[in-house]
This record gives sequence, structure tokens and C-alpha cells, in this order.
Amino acid sequence: MSDRRKLIAALLVVLLALASAFQAMATPQQEAAEGPAVLEVWKWKSFVQSQNEYLEQQFRNFEVETGHKVNSTFLPAEEIYRKQLAAVEARTFPDVCEIWAQNLDQFNRMGVLIEMTDVFNDLNGKSPFSNLMATMVKYQGKIVGIPLTTGGEAHYWRKDILGGLGLTAPDSWTELKDTAKKITQAGDVYGFATALGRPATDGEKLMEVIMWCNGGSVMDKDGKPALKSAANKTAFEYVASLVKERIMPEGITAWDDGANNRAYQTRSVAGVQNSASVYNYMNTQDQDLLKDTVIVPIPKGPAGRFTDTVPHAVGISKSTKYAKAAKDLVRYIMDLDRYNGWIKEAGGQIQPVYPALVSDPFWSDPYRKPFIEGGAKYGAYQGYPGPGSAAAGEIFATYVLSDTIQKVIVDGWTVDRALDWGLEKVTEIYERWQ
Repeated sequence: MSDRRKLIAALLVVLLALASAFQAMATPQQEAAEGPAVLEVWKWKSFVQSQNEYLEQQFRNFEVETGHKVNSTFLPAEEIYRKQLAAVEARTFPDVCEIWAQNLDQFNRMGVLIEMTDVFNDLNGKSPFSNLMATMVKYQGKIVGIPLTTGGEAHYWRKDILGGLGLTAPDSWTELKDTAKKITQAGDVYGFATALGRPATDGEKLMEVIMWCNGGSVMDKDGKPALKSAANKTAFEYVASLVKERIMPEGITAWDDGANNRAYQTRSVAGVQNSASVYNYMNTQDQDLLKDTVIVPIPKGPAGRFTDTVPHAVGISKSTKYAKAAKDLVRYIMDLDRYNGWIKEAGGQIQPVYPALVSDPFWSDPYRKPFIEGGAKYGAYQGYPGPGSAAAGEIFATYVLSDTIQKVIVDGWTVDRALDWGLEKVTEIYERWQ
């Protein structure tokens, strides 16, 4: 076990032991006797700066309208989970916090989150949430978070390069390998690339998607470890071959979540898997590259086509002194019109949890359409085909799949040996949450 993984495992054991103490210390619904609330809010930092700025302005508007104070912190995806764990240990969890939906179970079991059934019912009564998101915020019979965003990724391809070689955008993973190999062999750019290391969630999503497309998964339909399977072996062998055959650059094992964005934006690769953040960059800063780009659904495999939605939620800490104000803030930013403005400001980077907004003309743009359709038609989540769970959330957040494929690509292990190692890590996490 790596030192980092040992540290995280030890920290989680300590956090579980502290859960009852945290719960005893927390006083849900407790309000300050006098004066306005001062709310500490942690949010995921988007690659689309205008999306962050829009939400920041909503916080300022809330302050003006209510007299409360909102201290907001925007954190990169690769940092927010680690900081949340540290905040639980230090008993400094923010009043309001964006949380990966698959981690709600974990923080709920730690005694961190208040029940939010009242807020959920208020919002759901005005415009119903999607069935999937409504399910993912309910644990042990309680609503412990409010659905915030869902997503869907797609593939970007340089249609000028494809056309020059007499190729088209691939529709299957088999076609992708053949297409990307021909592009790489042409000598100007790599055919395809995405991150496959720490600290990048892109690698986890790529591995999950290819596993699902081959009929594999990390967990089975009952939520139990299932990493060692013939389908997963096929998926890992496929990804390893993309690097070993130099279809993807070897350096991807050290890339972060922004690296494949930069690789495509600097015209270093012909294809990437990504959210709409690359589209937003091109739309605002490089129209020439946009004209040379086609965006298509993620390829299909023997088991079908999938995209990782990585749903997000928002929760409120039991330790807050301002539960009412915190709930009012959540209601405020989730107001349908304000929320839709935020979604549209993201340019397709995130998708709405309100199905009523999917029909907005904003999504008819041919560059955005693959993202909203992908999430709606092919979306899956951490733990699929089983339920979302604390174990599934931790496996994703601690880069188990990226670490496992690196054993093959970097350390030269066989896929079987790497999957045995990965299954051990998955099982350790699973058993800790039973």
C-alpha cells in the first residue's frame, strides 16, 4: 500500500471513530441568538470562470436581500475531497458544501450532514428533480443533500485531421484505436489522450467508462467488489495498449485534470474525452479550432455506450449555527430561474438536475447537444450497476483505478496482477464501510 493510501485509510478510520463525537458536538437547526448569519461555503471550482463568477454574484445578491454574510471558497476537483476529510477531523466542516453525490453516504455515516427533506420537498414541489438524482441524495431513509449538477462527457475530434486522412470520428472503442493509431502514425500529433494518474479524476472516468462499455464494473449490482473479471481485464488491456503502442503519449500518467484540455487546445492531440470545458474555451478564445472540431458521443463497446455523470450535491453541516440561513441559501441558488442562468453560464460544462430545463433552446446547439444527450441516454455513476455508496465514492476519490492501470503502464505488471492488487484495495475500502 502506498504511503498516501495508508494515510488516507488511517485518516478514515480516525474519522469514523470521531463520527459520534462530531455528532454529539453538532447541534442541527441551532441558530445564533442575535445578528445575521455568517456562512462558510465551499464550492467546486469550474474550468469556466464565468460560471464561478455567476454563482459568486448570486451569493452577493443573497447577502443584499437577507443581510447574511457568505464567505465562499472555490476548490479544484482534485482538492475538495481531501479538504473535506481534513475539515471533518478538525471539526471545521463548512456550513454549506458541494459534495460528490457518491460521497454523501460517507459524510452522512460520519454524522456530518443535517437532514434536508424540507428543502428537497420545497424545491421538488416547484420543479421535480430527476429520478436518478433524487435517489442519490437519499441514504438510510433520509434526504441528506440537494441535487446540484449532473454531467456527461463526449469526444472531441479534429475533423480537419480526420478528413485529411480519409477518416471519420469513431463510434466504437475498436474504431477509436484504429483511427487514433493512423493519426499517430501520420506523425504530426498523437491520435488520442486523456489523463491516467493522480490527481486527475479524468483517468477514473475513462477507466470506468471503458469497463462499463465492456460489461465490467468496479462494483456488482449488489454493491460488492467486482474488479477482477474478464470484462475488466479486456478494458485494462485495451487502455494499456493505447499507451504501449504509442497511440497515447506516455506522459499521461503524470497529467492533471487540465492536461487533456491543454493538449487539445494547443493542437497536440487529435482526440480527447472531456466535458464541455474544451468547447467553452474554443467558443470564447479559438473559433478557428472550433470550426475544425467535431464533438460526438463517447464510443460504444460490446455492452453498450456509457458516460460518467459524476453527479454533485450540496449538503449542510450539522455543526452550523445557522441552519435556517444555510437552507435559505440553498433554496436561493436552486431557484429555477437563477439555477438555469448558472447552468447556461457554464456553457454545457454541467447539466441540470431539473428535467424541465433540458428542453431549453440552449441545449439545441450542435456542439452542446452531445453532452446533454449523453448524460440523459447513457449516464452512469460511481457504484453502477449497484447503488451509490460510501465505498464507491471513496474508491473514485482515491484514484484506485488510475493507480491500478499505472501498475501495468508504469511498473510493467501483468493486467491480472494489477487487477488482483486493485481488487485488494477495493475490498479494503468496501469492508471498512460495512
